[in-house]
Amino acid sequence: SEAIFNAYLKNTFLISLEETGERVVCEVGCTTAYVKDFVDKRYYGQIVGELERVLGISCEVRLVVTKSPEIQASKNQNRDLPLFEEKKIDTQAWRAANLRENYTFEKYAVGGSNQMAFAAAQAVAKKPGVAYNPLFIYGGVGVGKTHLMQAIGHVILGSGENRVLFCAGEQFTNDLVLAIQQKTTEKVRNKYRRLRLLMIDDVQFIAGKTLVQEEFFHTFNTILGDGGQVIMTSDKPPEEIARLEARLRSRFGAGLTVDVGQPDFELRAAILLIKAKDRKVEISMKVAQAIAEKIEG
Repeated sequence: SEAIFNAYLKNTFLISLEETGERVVCEVGCTTAYVKDFVDKRYYGQIVGELERVLGISCEVRLVVTKSPEIQASKNQNRDLPLFEEKKIDTQAWRAANLRENYTFEKYAVGGSNQMAFAAAQAVAKKPGVAYNPLFIYGGVGVGKTHLMQAIGHVILGSGENRVLFCAGEQFTNDLVLAIQQKTTEKVRNKYRRLRLLMIDDVQFIAGKTLVQEEFFHTFNTILGDGGQVIMTSDKPPEEIARLEARLRSRFGAGLTVDVGQPDFELRAAILLIKAKDRKVEISMKVAQAIAEKIEG
């Protein structure tokens, strides 16, 4: 997440790369012991894996504490470069897709309660229509389900695909009811069935509505049949949604169902830092942690 990146990974830098036979020893500087311990415990394996992917050779990472990054960095050509760089997502078409501009992966804080859902979302963003199709994310109110789903939409829009749409279950229902009233059902079908990525928020809203479930069943099958991706969120898993047709329950559970739990202390602090930055409010890590300790869930 952006908050973790700014608080920890931005305070690391590459000191040296030294080849020793069939592997490379990477010395990584950390500005404080706290940063070193946090990165070592949380991100050591990810750093090693990423370096091995980029370098194409087995790597060993050695984390060291140093207050003088400029001096250490002069040992190699990567002077003053951070170990990681943030990537910006092209959001030119986000309005047409009903996405919120700031609902991106960069602004999504990750902790133990949502790590699996985050990993699944990233996999879908990289290979839509292939990895975890459909993707069903469930959890309580305010835990970040909608943000995570829309982050996938931003990535796919950035790849050049513009047949992307985010829609609440209530809006899908309203569109169909209005189409029946105005005799424009075919137009609504074309709107949804031509999509390459359909994101339905609060899909439990369609349960118990016979015609809506019928239309969504065929829309779902058409998109998946054409190689597209469907992502849904709900307050509960498919098998617990009351009055949901058995065939839809079966379709919803055919891909990956993953939950997002209530945020823990570290995640609450990270979310506070992200929100503060979005609102241009200065807040220190210590203050964010103090607030996070007083908040539950």
